[in-house]
Amino acid sequence: MHKPNSLMNISFCLSEISNHVTEQIKNQNEQIQLIYTERQKTLEKLQKQLEKLNHTISRTYNKQPPQRIDQIQILKNQQYKYELQMEDDLELPCYRNRIFQIKLRLVQNDKKIINTNNLLVELQIWTYDKIPKKLTHNNKNQSIFKGCQQAIIKKGYGSLNRIQIKEVSSHFPKGAFMMIIQPIDDGAVIGDEKKFMIKKEWIKPLIINDVAIKAKKFSDRHNPYFAKSDGTINILEQE
Repeated sequence: MHKPNSLMNISFCLSEISNHVTEQIKNQNEQIQLIYTERQKTLEKLQKQLEKLNHTISRTYNKQPPQRIDQIQILKNQQYKYELQMEDDLELPCYRNRIFQIKLRLVQNDKKIINTNNLLVELQIWTYDKIPKKLTHNNKNQSIFKGCQQAIIKKGYGSLNRIQIKEVSSHFPKGAFMMIIQPIDDGAVIGDEKKFMIKKEWIKPLIINDVAIKAKKFSDRHNPYFAKSDGTINILEQE
């Protein structure tokens, strides 16, 4: 007589346990879903902050001036087979708008080389800034050159005639310029040393150091010094 009641009790207990377990599983699923939702929100916030940070970094980087390369140091560090030199020492300082001349020769180990192709060279003015700047125009956007700026080296010789510079050097670092005479065209030759067809890349540019350009020449203030054939300054004569 007691067995049906016992079975009913067991069945009821099992049902209660099942309901309890089901409820626990449901609660756990809800908690897991809640945690997942919160994590998704957190990830979205982090993603937005990361995008803002990347945007800020990009804007900051774009505002920074591009890194400039020291072209003069690159010229000095290269290896050359030939070099440009001056035929005569150059008397300095030069004077604004005053005409002067630079005679050039092509040499190898101080021996003159008779090139068979025409080599076009160009006179350039560079500043003594930490990263030297090539100077072509003044603050009024006017060319600093007047007269000859290019010449042909033919059979080992050439001449920059009637050079005139319209900018004084006192406004710039060190109060002086570098004058660089650089080959810029070789007639697109392949290069054949046996035939003395010289490529422009083989030629060391002439760098004339410490070139002062003054406004006017006063006889009582003119203290000449000289740039030697290789562009270095003769310190003894400068003193």
